[in-house]
Amino acid sequence: EPNELRSQESAVLSVASKTDFLVLARYMQVLSGAFLNQYGRDVINIHHGLLPSFKGANPYKQAYKAGVKMIGATSHFVTEELDAGPIIEQMAERVGHRDNLGVFAARSQYLEKQCLSNAVSMYLEDRVLRYSSNRVAIMN
Repeated sequence: EPNELRSQESAVLSVASKTDFLVLARYMQVLSGAFLNQYGRDVINIHHGLLPSFKGANPYKQAYKAGVKMIGATSHFVTEELDAGPIIEQMAERVGHRDNLGVFAARSQYLEKQCLSNAVSMYLEDRVLRYSSNRVAIMN
């Protein structure tokens, strides 16, 4: 049901109910609109790929198969739509034709940590300003 919480969401909500915001890392589930409405505060996610490309699972593999020259990570606000929330931070690094899937994964994982840390820091410093449903300005 679209208006009902799934059991795992109920568990998350019970733990996070008194927090100012929520950060998802390695949480590979789409949060329902019911959860987002009941939580009622910002949720930040890290995606191990450069959005809007390579949404969902296995972005390293998707990027590798596509023959991209840049890999990266994206931190964004969570919406009901998979990996579609307003982007807070992105980081990228060049890869080459000699790099294998393991190299893609290792570099992306390093970028994920930096990207999420930067996004949360900017958010905590009140430097992240949403100005439309899918846009964010970062104040210096």
